[in-house]
Amino acid sequence: MKRVILIITLLMATMSIVCAQEYSSPEYVSLGRELPRSKTVPYPTAEEAQALGAGAVASKFLRPVTKWTRTEEADATVFTSKYVIPFVWLSRQAILYVDEASGAYEVLINGKKVGYAANAYTPAEFNITKASKEETNTISIRVLKNHWSRAMECYVQNPEPRVGEVYVMSQPTIRVRDVVHNTRVDMTSDKATVEIGMIVKTESLNPKKARIHYELIAPDTTVVTYGHRDIELGMRAEDTIKIMTQIPYVYTWCADMPVRYRLNVKTQIEGRYAEYQSHMIGFRTVETNENGDFLINGIKTDLAYRDFDAMTVTNKDIIAARVLKYNTVRFKAGAVPQEVYRMCDSLGMYVITQIPINTSKSGLSRRVGGNPTNDPKWKQAYLDRVETTYRTTRGSACVIGYIMAEESSNGINLYESYLRLKALEQKRPVIYLEAAGEWNSD
Repeated sequence: MKRVILIITLLMATMSIVCAQEYSSPEYVSLGRELPRSKTVPYPTAEEAQALGAGAVASKFLRPVTKWTRTEEADATVFTSKYVIPFVWLSRQAILYVDEASGAYEVLINGKKVGYAANAYTPAEFNITKASKEETNTISIRVLKNHWSRAMECYVQNPEPRVGEVYVMSQPTIRVRDVVHNTRVDMTSDKATVEIGMIVKTESLNPKKARIHYELIAPDTTVVTYGHRDIELGMRAEDTIKIMTQIPYVYTWCADMPVRYRLNVKTQIEGRYAEYQSHMIGFRTVETNENGDFLINGIKTDLAYRDFDAMTVTNKDIIAARVLKYNTVRFKAGAVPQEVYRMCDSLGMYVITQIPINTSKSGLSRRVGGNPTNDPKWKQAYLDRVETTYRTTRGSACVIGYIMAEESSNGINLYESYLRLKALEQKRPVIYLEAAGEWNSD
């Protein structure tokens, strides 16, 4: 008995140390967070999916979380609300989506901690199936005070605590987790080749089968391609269904002609349709030549850009900028709501995405105790921001490049961040304006 008590005590002590490390060390950047993806919203019917797309509108499979109450604790500002899990969700997965918050946060469901994100400036998702119960549940988002991540967020001055768009959605146990795409153009041809990947994931502990139906529709409502693929996945596995087709070159996306195709997807499990998704995709290529020129769909494109605050920009602002011959925006460092990227996709405005890293208050020194950019202990914190920004924006046609950081000295962590981004994205340029001639900037 004494040995059992000792083991339990040691386990509890270990858990306490791990929890403390999550908040005190930049080596621990998240807990319970799903792999970042493009915004994906499931619907119960094809009609709803096509009408609403990625809009987070209440439906049979989605519950917006609103009406927050705010309380103050010694170490956090706590936002609390309710959501309901209906009976029809009980054999499915419940996924919490948090678009952004004003700082690092943890998530509690019915008083139980289920998630933590040190980076609050890119969307995060948490699987809350096991923590949820049928009918009413309580959710608390604790925005942490005096967190180490503030050293990376010098673009923020005394932020007012907040949480952005939050909702709980339901997807089947085997589901289309993400959609990715790639475009190739040949300037000697009037066609462009497009590749689409539908990433399918299962949470089942046993092999699971599904049939994924797809339909790609052109801007003029012509059906470009359609069909279905059968897939079987093992325990908690993931695989990608790939399709390839051609589209007219004149229907590639650019600022002057922001045409988009609609990809309709439906998942069939054991003969029943389990969910519908509809994705608007702008097919285009982006690259730079040896002179540093931008090539959009193979054509040299001059960029004229303006800075905007992503939290306040409206479609009228974007339209006015286009009238004034601006074709590119750069948002101030910080959160960019996913709705803003969709707005730029639809209106034809290029975006150079700023990854939320600014360590200017730590100075320029690369010595121990100086700027965290050159401190290996901060490596994971840098890589996490780079990768989550990329994975949540890579599907946006408007995003034509990435600014890796701002006013953050230089060193090992931005070298590693550059290499990680270039491994993920081989076409769009990666820029660090303060690289001072070093190699980690295109």
